[in-house]
Amino acid sequence: MSVRIAICDDEHEICAVLEELLIKILEAKGINYEIEPFYSGKTLCNELKVQRYDLIFLDIEMKEKDGIETGNFIREELGDESVQIAYISSKTAYAMELFEFHPINFLTKPLEQSKVEKVIDKYLAITGQKNEFFEYKKKTEFFKIQMSEIIYFESRGRKISVKMMNGQDEFYGSMDDIYSRVKSNQFLYIHKSVIVNYRKIKQLSYEKVIMIDDAVFSISQSRRPAIRQMCLKIRKGER
Repeated sequence: MSVRIAICDDEHEICAVLEELLIKILEAKGINYEIEPFYSGKTLCNELKVQRYDLIFLDIEMKEKDGIETGNFIREELGDESVQIAYISSKTAYAMELFEFHPINFLTKPLEQSKVEKVIDKYLAITGQKNEFFEYKKKTEFFKIQMSEIIYFESRGRKISVKMMNGQDEFYGSMDDIYSRVKSNQFLYIHKSVIVNYRKIKQLSYEKVIMIDDAVFSISQSRRPAIRQMCLKIRKGER
C-alpha cells in the first residue's frame, strides 16, 4: 500500500509541520509514502501537468494562484476527479465555496495531528486501500496481485490482459467473474471488454476515461448513467 501526497502552502513552516505529522501517521499505519511540498498554487499546477498525486493538502489563501483557483484547475482544466483534496485555512468561511471541488476534508490552522489523521483514515476508507489481492491461474501456477497495483483489465478474445503499475500479464478468464471479485475495491465495468480501477483514472468524463498510463477507454453508452452514479458514490465515500 502506498500513497503519493502533495502539500501546497506558501508558508514554509506549515509545509514542514504537516509533512512531519504525515510521516508520523503514515509510518505508524505501515503505509509507504511519497510527500512533496509546494509553496505556490502555480508551481503545483505546473507539476500536475506531468505528475499525479493521490492526496493533496491545499492551502486556500496563497498569493500566487490561491487554493480555490488551484482546485478549479484540478477538477475543471485537468478533469481529475479522483485525486482527493484536503483544504487548509485559518478561516472557516470557505466551506460552501469549496463544495463544488468535492474536498475530502477541511482543516483549520494550527494543524492538529488527530485531525490530519482523520483525513488519512477517510482517504483510506474512500480509496478502499487494503492489503487485498486478486488471484488468477496460469496452467498449474497461481498468481496474486495487490488490488491497489492494478490499473485495468481488458478482454482480448478468451484472454484477459491485466495492466499493473509495474507491468502486465495475461490469463484465461471471464470479465463477469473478474468484476464479481473486484467491484468492492472500486473497480468500474465501463465496457464489456474493460474493467478499470477508479483510483487509477487520470481523467474522467461521461463518455470516456483516461488512465494514469494514458490508455483511453470509451464508456459504453448503456453503462454511462450507472457509471456516473457509482463515481458519485465513491466520491462521497459510500462504497
